[in-house]
Amino acid sequence: MSQTRQDGLRGYQVGSVHAELRELTVSDDREGMLEGTPHLHRRFRLMGFEKAMAARPHLYVHDLDRLRADVEGRVEEWLPREAVRARLTSSWTPENIAEFGHTELSVTWFQTAAQNPFAYLATIVRPLDWPSLARFVPFED
Repeated sequence: MSQTRQDGLRGYQVGSVHAELRELTVSDDREGMLEGTPHLHRRFRLMGFEKAMAARPHLYVHDLDRLRADVEGRVEEWLPREAVRARLTSSWTPENIAEFGHTELSVTWFQTAAQNPFAYLATIVRPLDWPSLARFVPFED
């Protein structure tokens, strides 16, 4: 479920935590590609996601297991053209942290142009476990 607050931020239920959408970008995932195959495209995306997740453990890639299976199975169907990236924050913080701050989670997925990214984000994040996926960000002075 998604709700819009008076300040324009959209709220999302992520497991047991309420989070707010801070940023959502939709881009053409094949922009600038001159040649290639669906299999190669998936391999490059998978390598990029794995590198990004190693650098930022608070990144959740929707359907990552399916993307891995598609690469192994050499699926020759193109990924949906739109790549979507969302950044959510919450005032929830882990109990063991005494500092002031917030937690955040980045989510990325592929979709078709016909899909509403805000509604699709709600279905993606609803079952996620925010405490195990989100990272703590201390407030800066």
